[in-house]
Amino acid sequence: MHKEEKILFIYKNPSSFVLKDRDIFAKHFTVAEFSFNPAHKILTPFEIIRELWFLLLHLSNTKAVVCEFADYHTFFPLLFAKLFKIPSFIIICGTEGHCFPSIGYGNHNKKLMAWFTCKSLKLATHLLPVHRSLVISNYTYHDNDFPQQGYQAHCKNVNTPFTEINYGYDGNLFYNNVSQGANKIPNSFLTVALNVKGSTFYRKGVDLILEMAKSFPDYTFTILGAGDSLDHLSVPANVLLLPPFPYETLITHFSYHEFYFQLSIAEGFPNALCEAMLCECIPIGSAVNAIPDIIGNTGFILQRKDVTLLKELVGTAVKSDKAALAKKARQRIVDNFPLEKREKELVSEIEKRIIN
Repeated sequence: MHKEEKILFIYKNPSSFVLKDRDIFAKHFTVAEFSFNPAHKILTPFEIIRELWFLLLHLSNTKAVVCEFADYHTFFPLLFAKLFKIPSFIIICGTEGHCFPSIGYGNHNKKLMAWFTCKSLKLATHLLPVHRSLVISNYTYHDNDFPQQGYQAHCKNVNTPFTEINYGYDGNLFYNNVSQGANKIPNSFLTVALNVKGSTFYRKGVDLILEMAKSFPDYTFTILGAGDSLDHLSVPANVLLLPPFPYETLITHFSYHEFYFQLSIAEGFPNALCEAMLCECIPIGSAVNAIPDIIGNTGFILQRKDVTLLKELVGTAVKSDKAALAKKARQRIVDNFPLEKREKELVSEIEKRIIN
């Protein structure tokens, strides 16, 4: 450990996966953190001023700058790091490599944000994508947008070195907590989708779920986090809309459901999918970004955004050996994506560039 070495950790929203990375860094370094999170978009210039003040206070004795996501909030930290010859890193999580004009999603869907994203990616010393598809990949899930995705598809002149480091998960924290003395609800399906208005409604595949659910009136479909955001739609009676939730309650929701949907148009490395699999939910996911690599042979992949294909997949899934698949789903995350592996790889990439 090198606790005496100070790093700056700069991020936007303090989501669960960001805080996990922060905790990793705090075990090995002295961390000065900055959350770039203006209360309203109009306040962004004032947040930049606050960030600049933070940099002035901390850069002089800093050994590395680490940013999670690339956006407006990363340009000045990375520019200053380059000027002062401080190693800098961007953890690339998803939106930095996406452009989906059909649903208005992705950093490269907005010119100014695209400019800040590409400049940030070019300024960094090293990039740490959570999945290789965020660098460049062919996209075949639907035909409405670009046939290639990833930051290299949208930032043509970015050749910054990169290392893929997948997210990691604690199998002791997420597990099936109703397995003793209780059973999962038969033929129950869950997806986590917060604030499913606008692009999120389509990006998370909620439109597919609502349409498909009509064909399976005896099955239950839960959209966790939707709350009253879909009140303007005709929602089938077998679809339950639950309000936003405390993170610590996720394990209970996962544990009572047999299947988990991750039918996204765009993702990075979806945390909810992995956490649901640890709770022995059988995964049903779209052929997008890291989703097929996460699921492997433990669930079902929707190759194209098509409600008829989804109905067929659900019909196959409910007739499968559910008990065996549920156990395999958990074991796949435990074996392939442990939190300890991410910790080791993240710290190694930083240490070898700052520790002589």
